[in-house]
Amino acid sequence: MPDDKKYNDSFCPKPIADLIDGKHIFVIPSFQRGYRWEEKQVLDLLNDIKQFADNGTSSSDSYFLQPVVVKRTVSDGNEAWEVLDGQQRLTTLLLILKRLMRKLGEDDKALLEPQIYELRYTNRPQLNLDSPDAKQNIDSFYLSEAKRVIDKWFDEQTVARQSFSNFINSLLYNVPRQVKIIWYALPESDDDLSSIRIFNRLNKGKISLTSSELIKALFIMDEERRSNGSTLPAEQLAMEWNEMERKFQDNSFWYFIANNQCDYIQTRIDLLFDFVTGRGENADSDYSYRRFQNLYDYSQGTVKALDECWENARIKSMEDAWLQVKRTFDRLVAWHDDNMYYHYVGFLAHQGKTPLEIYNAIAADKQERRMSDPTHEWTVDDTELSLKSLIMETSFKKPGQHEYLAPVDVDALEYGSEYVARLLLLFNVEFCRQSRNTRFAFDRFRTTPWDVEHVDSRNESSLQTPEDRKRWLEGVKFILDIESKSAFSRSDRAQELLNRCAELLAKSSDGKIDIGYDGFYAEAVKYFSTDSRHNESDIDLEKMDKNNIGNLTLLDSATNREYKDAPFPYKRYLIIEYDKSGERFIPVCTRNLFLKYYSDSNTGASQLDLMRWNDQDRTCYLNELHRIIDPILNIKRKANDTTDGNEA
Repeated sequence: MPDDKKYNDSFCPKPIADLIDGKHIFVIPSFQRGYRWEEKQVLDLLNDIKQFADNGTSSSDSYFLQPVVVKRTVSDGNEAWEVLDGQQRLTTLLLILKRLMRKLGEDDKALLEPQIYELRYTNRPQLNLDSPDAKQNIDSFYLSEAKRVIDKWFDEQTVARQSFSNFINSLLYNVPRQVKIIWYALPESDDDLSSIRIFNRLNKGKISLTSSELIKALFIMDEERRSNGSTLPAEQLAMEWNEMERKFQDNSFWYFIANNQCDYIQTRIDLLFDFVTGRGENADSDYSYRRFQNLYDYSQGTVKALDECWENARIKSMEDAWLQVKRTFDRLVAWHDDNMYYHYVGFLAHQGKTPLEIYNAIAADKQERRMSDPTHEWTVDDTELSLKSLIMETSFKKPGQHEYLAPVDVDALEYGSEYVARLLLLFNVEFCRQSRNTRFAFDRFRTTPWDVEHVDSRNESSLQTPEDRKRWLEGVKFILDIESKSAFSRSDRAQELLNRCAELLAKSSDGKIDIGYDGFYAEAVKYFSTDSRHNESDIDLEKMDKNNIGNLTLLDSATNREYKDAPFPYKRYLIIEYDKSGERFIPVCTRNLFLKYYSDSNTGASQLDLMRWNDQDRTCYLNELHRIIDPILNIKRKANDTTDGNEA
C-alpha cells in the first residue's frame, strides 16, 4: 500500500504532477464504456490548460479538472486504482502527457517519461495508447482521433511560435500554478458489486454518460450478481456489446437505419435500446435508461411493478432483456443484409421513419391480414407490399386528403414541388434494388447536401454575382472551344459565340461582365438547345418547359453550385469527370441520365446529339422514371390483392 501521506486523504486536490511518480496505475473496469471524447472536448481541454498556464493571475494558482473517483484495487500484483469516474479525462491527459514528452530535453524526458501514470483496460488489454490502430476497434478509433487532434494542436502552436514553458510547468512540475484534479478515493470494500453500484449511482442522470452506457452498467451488474461475482459472464456480455457498438459505427449500417430526427441520440447504439423499449417520438433522451433501471430494480426486488413496455414484451428480468436486445440487433443486421429491406428501410429512414415505426407498421399489416384471413401465411411478397404501402403513406399522400400521388400526376410535376426530390430519390433507390448488383449508398447520400437540378439550363439566368457569371462563362467557353474545332455542322456558329464569350470574360477584369451578359446567355441557351434535327431559328425557348420533372435530377449541392445554369454538355463533362475520379457521389440515375443511358439509340442520333438534351431524351428519361416507380405509386390500388411468394 502506498506510504506517502498524501494518499491518506480521500478527498483533496491533486496536481497532475503528483501522478507522474511511477506509482500510479489506473484500472478501467469492464462495466465502463471505452474512450469516447471527440475533437471539441480534446481541444477545449488543451486550450483551457494553455490559457490558464499563460494568463493565470497570482490569485489563481490552480486549474481544477472535474473529480476523479477511484477505489483501491490490485492489478497484476501491483497496487492500483479502479476508476469509477473520470476515465475520459485521465485518458486524454495521458495522451497529452505522452505528446508533451517530445518538448522536453533529453534528461527530463529520460527521467519523467517512465514515471507517467499507466492506464489498464480490463476488457481491452490490447489497446495501444502510443500508436492506436483506428481500424482495430471503436476504442482505438477514438484514441487515434484524439491523438491526431493533440498532434495537430501542438504543431499549430509551434508554427505560431507559442511558448510551451508555462504549459509544461503546470502539468509536470511542482510549481506555484498547477493543473489539478479533485481526487476522491472511496473506502475499500470486499463487495464485488460495490464499484459498479457506485459507478451507476455517480452517473445516474449525469450528462457526461449516455443512456446506453448506464444501461450497459445495469446489464453487467446483473450478470455479476447472478454469477456470484464471477467476471466471466460480464466479460462475455461486454464483448458482445462492443461488437454491436462497432456495427453501429459502420456508416453503411448507421445511415441506412437512422432517420433525420436522430439529433437527440447521444451515441449511435442508443437507437437499439429505443427500439427495444418502444421509445416514442416525443419522449426525452433518458426514456430508455429509465425503462431498464425499472427492470433492474424489479429484478433486485426494489420495486414491485414493471413498466408497461416490459409487461407487454413478457420480459421479467435483465437476462430476458439482453436476449431481446440481441434479437433486435440481429433483426437490424438482417435488414441491412437483405436487398429489399436495405433499400426500402433506408428510404423510409431518410423520410423520417424510425426502425421501430417500420417494424410496427409491418406487424400491424400482419395482424390485419391474420384477422381477415387466418389461414394466410405471411410471405416475403407481403412484406414488400407492406413496405411499399408505408412508402406511399409516408412520402406520397396528398396533404389533407385520402388520395396518393398517382403515375398520371407525375408528368405534371414541376421544379419546387415537394414530391420531386422524393420521387427522384425513390427512382435511384428502386433502380439499385432492382439491379441487385449495386446498393444505393445511403451513407454518402445522407452526409451530402442535395439539390434538385435542371438537366438542361433554364431559359433565364439565375446567376447575379460577377463571380457566378464569370464561372458560367468559363464553362461555356470550355465547350464552345471543343465544338468550334470539331466537325460539327455548326462549328462556325460555335466559333462566333466563343469569340463573344472571350470578350465578356475579358471585361470581367474591369468589372463590366454584366454588359451584354443577358443577351449572350439567351443566345447560348438557344444554341445549346439545338440538336441535329433543328436550327436555332426553330427553337422557341418560351415554349420549352425547363421546370418539368423530365428536365430535373438529383445532384450534390457542391457540384450544382459549380455549374449552375451551365449548358448540358458542360454539366455532362463535369459529371463524367467526378464519377471517374470517385471524388463525389453521383447517384446512379443522375449518372445514367448524363450518359444518355435512357435515351433511344435507334433514332439516328448524331454525334452532336450526345452533347445535347433534347425532347426525345426527356421523353425517354420520363419513361424510365415511370417504369421504375409506377409499380410503387400503384401499390395502394393493389393493397387488397393477394400474392404468392416465399415465406418471410
